[in-house]
Amino acid sequence: MSNAPRVGRVVRFKRDDLWYYDRLPPTARQALANAAFDWAAGAFYNRWKKGQRGYKTGPDIAARVAHADASVISRIPNR
Repeated sequence: MSNAPRVGRVVRFKRDDLWYYDRLPPTARQALANAAFDWAAGAFYNRWKKGQRGYKTGPDIAARVAHADASVISRIPNR
């Protein structure tokens, strides 16, 4: 063991994931529901509320979810 403090970014959401999911635009909710993997709705919600580029509309978020799914699927080795 060491006395070094924990280093890194800690993400703590204040509410359950379903709370964030319910407040996203319908297109984004549909994309998260049909995604190949379970993505945290809170991360998308926070960026959407801040108006970050690429997260401003439901279709923007849906495109991000699709891209994230494709990225993870492409890294899975064929069995």
